[in-house]
Amino acid sequence: MAEVSIGKELRSGAATENGREVVLGTVFMLIGENSRTVSQAVAARLAEINRTLPEGVVAVTVYDRTHLVEKAIATVKKNLVEGAILVIAILFLFLGNIRAALITAMVIRCRCCSPSPACSTTRSAPT
Repeated sequence: MAEVSIGKELRSGAATENGREVVLGTVFMLIGENSRTVSQAVAARLAEINRTLPEGVVAVTVYDRTHLVEKAIATVKKNLVEGAILVIAILFLFLGNIRAALITAMVIRCRCCSPSPACSTTRSAPT
């Protein structure tokens, strides 16, 4: 006959931190979700999980892309402001009237901030 015993599963990988073996978990975000909202929810859930873990065991975030996303958003905002200033300057050069340049720039700004119904149904960026 056969001998049945508790065996070991094949080891497919290991994670280490500071030379010690650790358990690694990964959080996946669904397509179309807001990464900042997901990161905040994961942090809240991780804090909740840490309260239930035995003493001496702690779950920590190894890689959080929230900082990367916030820096990218800050860069986009900076570039939009620089672009708006450049547009106003060029419009002033072409129109020769600062009031007309500012009014035209405001119309462009309002159009960028209020998406049309076509943009919201196709999930594309406003033009």
